[in-house]
Amino acid sequence: MEQDEKKMREITLTIGVFFDGTGNNANNSCSRQTASTAEPSATNAVQKLCGTAAGSYLGYYTNIHWLHTLYNQGITPDTGAGQYAIYIEGIGTEDGAGDCTFGMGTGLGRSGVVSKTDKAVAALAACIQSYVSRHAKARSCVIKEVQFDIFGFSRGAAAARHFANRVFAQENAIIAAIKAGLKGLEFTGTPGGKTRFLGIFDTVAAIGTPANGLNPHSADTGDVNLQLRPGVAQRVFHITAQHECRFNFVLNSVKPAWPELALPGAHSDIGGGYNPDEHETYFLTRPQFETVPLSTPDTKTRIYQQTGEQLSAMGSYPTIAPLLHTVAINTATWYDDRMPTDRYGTFQKRSAAAAVIDRPTRNDWSKVVLRVMLDAAQEAGVIFYPIDETAGDFALQAELRNLCDKAIMMGRAARNGQSAMGFTTPEIEMLAEKYIHCSANWNSVERDSRGMITGAVCPAELVTFTNRPDERWQRTVYDMDGNKRGK
Repeated sequence: MEQDEKKMREITLTIGVFFDGTGNNANNSCSRQTASTAEPSATNAVQKLCGTAAGSYLGYYTNIHWLHTLYNQGITPDTGAGQYAIYIEGIGTEDGAGDCTFGMGTGLGRSGVVSKTDKAVAALAACIQSYVSRHAKARSCVIKEVQFDIFGFSRGAAAARHFANRVFAQENAIIAAIKAGLKGLEFTGTPGGKTRFLGIFDTVAAIGTPANGLNPHSADTGDVNLQLRPGVAQRVFHITAQHECRFNFVLNSVKPAWPELALPGAHSDIGGGYNPDEHETYFLTRPQFETVPLSTPDTKTRIYQQTGEQLSAMGSYPTIAPLLHTVAINTATWYDDRMPTDRYGTFQKRSAAAAVIDRPTRNDWSKVVLRVMLDAAQEAGVIFYPIDETAGDFALQAELRNLCDKAIMMGRAARNGQSAMGFTTPEIEMLAEKYIHCSANWNSVERDSRGMITGAVCPAELVTFTNRPDERWQRTVYDMDGNKRGK
């Protein structure tokens, strides 16, 4: 009789699937941090990767990593529930390997968006088997349902949406994976599972297909299905970056079908991935060049005046204005005097001018956004371990605590279809001064040993100025049907 009762116990097994952002890889980031405190041979192994191949090693952990870390996989079967997790490294990255320029640039190929969802499907059976091995009592229970909690950031958010659609479509590959994972157990649920919660940070599909000319700014997402039709998940919540405005970081919104909240910050202020302390030295205006007599002061050139005019205009653009109001922005000049004389024999130089930002920043704001997503997920029934408020990676600066409470309330209002008071101008300017990163720029400033700016800038905007701002520093936003809309 007792054995019969045990067999009758039902469990809802939830698989958390965590898709990291483009160029983000928690395992590679960990390798770099471990190498920095390890023996020289370990450090050298990481340093052999350079340029674009090293990006995932140089960044920090994202909110996807932290959600995965906090996801409670220790729930015992006697509660009638279970959770187990799968972490999928970011698009353009693979564990222990150099980053893939093609995957990073287009979202396609072996490390692309669709391939990452294939990897999640391939990991399902082993994930379920690991849960059963870890919780032996589950073998004597009926698996009432298999459901998914799906999280993603950036192109990982696109992968999360695509994966949710694969579950919704009850794909044979997912059905087969669940069946293989539950082999020997009684399963009475939906063959391909259901999605309980879809939590996404700042979806940027940026799929460069042959049809759109490999243009990540296009609304065309190729084979990546971003549609989220009714029934695709019990709950969906999307947090977007209010101060992101790069040309190559078009937002794929879920409005008006699902709750969406814009919070202050650039792309990785929302999804995470910035190092705890970084120093930004960027051109805020595109460097301009002018040939003038060698004796002409660089501050008296036409391009110097034009740079000042550009800065004045930028003061009215909401995405960049808070930064200009709180951080010292200098108009930098430099020149190259290796120029031939003009036809009159006058010595000439190539004078250059651009606005430059040079300041330290911190990654603490992403900790606030993490808590907003945690609140949404917990509201949907997802179970996490408590945050250790004293741990360095989770501890909030005192000045952010009230803003965190406010952001959480804004999230709740958005999910209930209500309006909530947003952040005030002084609050946003405080964040801009210390915490909001300047993701949109015209490349990093390079200086020589004397601290002088060096080099010119190539004219090919699409390739060379990867992080250039969109027109008037205003982000392009597409709805789920690929229609452009105002932010």
